[in-house]
Amino acid sequence: MKNNNIKYLPLVFAALLAASCSHTDKGEESAAEIEAAMMEGREAAKIFVNRPWRDTVELQSRLLEARSHRAKYDTLGLKRCAEAYDSGFVSTIRTVNPDVANQIK
Repeated sequence: MKNNNIKYLPLVFAALLAASCSHTDKGEESAAEIEAAMMEGREAAKIFVNRPWRDTVELQSRLLEARSHRAKYDTLGLKRCAEAYDSGFVSTIRTVNPDVANQIK
């Protein structure tokens, strides 16, 4: 029964994150929303820096997955959140593992 609940965890996380990056009354992202997006980008980058890659196909597949997480901000029209996600993702990879950063370029 625990295994059934675990598979829904990413969906719950995504829903919560999407809700946290909703527009404010002014139609702009808040500082908290932007920071949450940056933190998500950093977390996504940890996948890349903490494991060896067997081949470039696997690396590209994981990059597409990370890109899909960023796409939710684009879909919601949250440009600053999307930029913050990218910034957190790229800066984390460059800082922690420059070799992986060079492979991603």
